[in-house]
Amino acid sequence: MKKIGKILCFLAVIYLLAANPVFSQTPPTLNDLRKNVGAFSESLMGALPFNSTMGLNWSDAYIGQFLDMPPHFGIGFSMGATFIQVGSMNKLMKMFGTELPVGDLPAGLPLPGYTVEGRIGGFILPFDAGFKIGYIPSDIPLLETFGVGLDYLLVGGDVRYAIIKDGIIPLRLSIGMGLNHINGGISKSIPTGEQRFTFGNPKGGDLTLIVPNPDLGLRWKTTNLEFKAQASFPLILITPYVGIGVGHAWSEAGYEVKSKIKVNNGYEDIPIDVEIIDIMKSLGVTGVNKNGFESMIKDNGFNARLYGGLSFNMAVIKLDFTAMYNFEDSFGFTIGTRFQL
Repeated sequence: MKKIGKILCFLAVIYLLAANPVFSQTPPTLNDLRKNVGAFSESLMGALPFNSTMGLNWSDAYIGQFLDMPPHFGIGFSMGATFIQVGSMNKLMKMFGTELPVGDLPAGLPLPGYTVEGRIGGFILPFDAGFKIGYIPSDIPLLETFGVGLDYLLVGGDVRYAIIKDGIIPLRLSIGMGLNHINGGISKSIPTGEQRFTFGNPKGGDLTLIVPNPDLGLRWKTTNLEFKAQASFPLILITPYVGIGVGHAWSEAGYEVKSKIKVNNGYEDIPIDVEIIDIMKSLGVTGVNKNGFESMIKDNGFNARLYGGLSFNMAVIKLDFTAMYNFEDSFGFTIGTRFQL
């Protein structure tokens, strides 16, 4: 698990290190900020549920009964990535004086993940059940050295029922339901002086939100309920498989800023009182206090994916290769290995 964490940390460093400060001659407005966080959130609404489906995509559509001799169960891990478009993320980060140094990648920005996972065969009825978890803490020394933070939690499980099993032809077909949850984000300290955002004062004139040396965090989470069907073709040395999943997800994405913020009316700094907080809230900025602010946008909707691949079967060890396609035109992959009886 430590090796997996190091790989993911390395990816995060590539994404966020060497980010160059971005300065603007004219301060953007809070309306500009609201538009950019809206675009960022929208870009993640399809990507997050897709990312949550990594793991438990085992080649066998059904692994058998736990009460058989030997009992049927398995344990292993998988790692991989799905891809998200980087444009909206960079536009949001530029509002705070930084960006990801990766340009507009044709395939999108890899959103990595890993899971430790297990599956147990059913009892009497032809079903099996699986559970997965992946976790990276936010206080990783390697990343903290560069002012970068990454935290990641993925948990999920599923139950599958075999419609076809152990017939005349080597075919297994199952239908199932899974529930997956992701909570994570990236953060970066931006010691580039003051970031400023202007906004209108209902009493007349403009106000300026001053954000010195912000710590910026991009946050996201999703809970995805998925119904899926999978067919596998268990041969001696390999097991090809293909599946489809349709889900409904409840997602949330946005940013949080930690900074000793100030509001200026053009002449002097003024208190951040209830009136100022209400004005900023009407512009999509919430959680306002002297130590920062945030903006999180919630959404829900349907998603669908295709997945498939094959495993190489070596006695009780299986090596899985899975490709995934999101119908919103994005891709993903995982590689995994497991002990399975």
